[in-house]
Amino acid sequence: MRNSLRLSASLLLALAAVVAHADGALQPVPTPDTSKLAADAAKKIADERAVIDKARADLVGPPLAQAYADLGALYARNGFDEAAAVAFYDATQVNPNDGRWFYLRGVIARKLKRNEDARANFQAALERDKVYLPIRYRLADTLVDLGDTAGARKLLEDAAREHADAPVAFAMLGQLALKQKRYADAVEALNKALRLDPQATGLYADLADAYAGQNNAKAADEARAKAGRGAAALDDPLVAGMLAAPQQAGGTLAEARSFAQQGNIQGARDTLAAVLKKTPDDVEALAFAARIEATLGNQAVAQSYVDQALKAKSDSATARVASGIVAEFAGNDAKAYDEYRQAQKLDRKLPDSWLLLGDAEMRRARYAQAAEQYRGLIALQPDSATAYAHLVAALTAQGKCDGALQAINGVLERRKNDGDLLQIFVRVASTCQAADAKTRDVALDYGQLLYKQRPDAANAAALALALAAHAKFKDAQEYQAQAIFEATRARNPEAAAMLRSTMQQFVKQQVPDRPWPAEHPYFKAPAMRAAPAAPPPGPVQK
Repeated sequence: MRNSLRLSASLLLALAAVVAHADGALQPVPTPDTSKLAADAAKKIADERAVIDKARADLVGPPLAQAYADLGALYARNGFDEAAAVAFYDATQVNPNDGRWFYLRGVIARKLKRNEDARANFQAALERDKVYLPIRYRLADTLVDLGDTAGARKLLEDAAREHADAPVAFAMLGQLALKQKRYADAVEALNKALRLDPQATGLYADLADAYAGQNNAKAADEARAKAGRGAAALDDPLVAGMLAAPQQAGGTLAEARSFAQQGNIQGARDTLAAVLKKTPDDVEALAFAARIEATLGNQAVAQSYVDQALKAKSDSATARVASGIVAEFAGNDAKAYDEYRQAQKLDRKLPDSWLLLGDAEMRRARYAQAAEQYRGLIALQPDSATAYAHLVAALTAQGKCDGALQAINGVLERRKNDGDLLQIFVRVASTCQAADAKTRDVALDYGQLLYKQRPDAANAAALALALAAHAKFKDAQEYQAQAIFEATRARNPEAAAMLRSTMQQFVKQQVPDRPWPAEHPYFKAPAMRAAPAAPPPGPVQK
């Protein structure tokens, strides 16, 4: 008992030292002079500051950093950049792992014409977040102003190579090349930017100057005649959110989840910040915040949310799942597996644990165990086509496609009009050697009906399988070609590659033995990795 007390006292002293160090690093955010503003505007700023100050008193960690950032945003959108700079500085001190606050510090520093400070903050932001493209653009712009054109060029070339569909990168490369009198490079980059964003008509003026530098008077005149005011669009939700008036919504976890489902990640983050201001120990909100930050590649921030959630409630299944997801994004699949198992022991009615454990078993090639996990998921979500797709893949990988066919037939007895489930049936019946001729005939009929109702890539690929199962390989190739075209047009090279592998089998007059290619995520179940990609397609795409 005495040793325990001694340990607790030592821990308290250590924590006190950490807190004292953090407090010492913070700067008091000044209250700007609002006397020149209209009385109601000044009062509104004072009231908002009071609300934020009150919230800060009870916050720690990332929620406290968010509160300082909210204070910085309040002053930035009202033109008080000096006060905003201090507030964002404090945000970076409270949570030095969050690249957002360094980025916004850099934006404010640029407004204050402190380019060296801006460069340092943009570089710090880029070290922490290599996904958010505006960081690179603003850093490159700053480097140009500081005379480091070589550094700016490298940044922009890297951005253009990694994000070939980003017009801003090519526009900035073209403008930089123009300044350096590299006219051929300028023409190439500016034309690429205009192809990607035809509304950026202001670039025609730069293009005209580049052509003039090449002594191409005709092309210069043609470009100048097209010049307008449109600029290459820079999608920068962080700065837009900082400068926009705050929404008056109360902020609930349900709203945050809704924003995330809509793809409005910044809206989800802002709403979660509001939730955590009111209830800093809301385990569900902390866990969801951790998942979002992990998805965006903000690993340290995600881990801090997980730690806070588990500190508040160590036996929370939701927090354990979030901890597993953060570990998976960090490349620690073993820890993720253990966390998912622990979550399932704590709450067997949490669907995520069954899905994520099933995927983990697939990665380990333990297909029977994966199938059991997916059956557990189906028990909780009996109408989910995604759950059945995973089960079908696990059973097929076991060599039990007859069991897969039986499972999908069973659910279709009560959901015979579910297009996604019917598509799975078409795929399984067309590729399973245990399926008889009558079953394959039914699959072809359904494949044609589904394609007629919705002629998209997924249904085209399913119909192609059904046609191949009837030795109609030429027809199968035509529908498969459509699916490849759709995937290519959607800029989904992974899907296109898988579809091409199936096309090669059709060319050889071979019928695939799986409902999806072997490289499909249903079979490979790749570990989660942060990427600035769109959400994955529906349950039976590809």
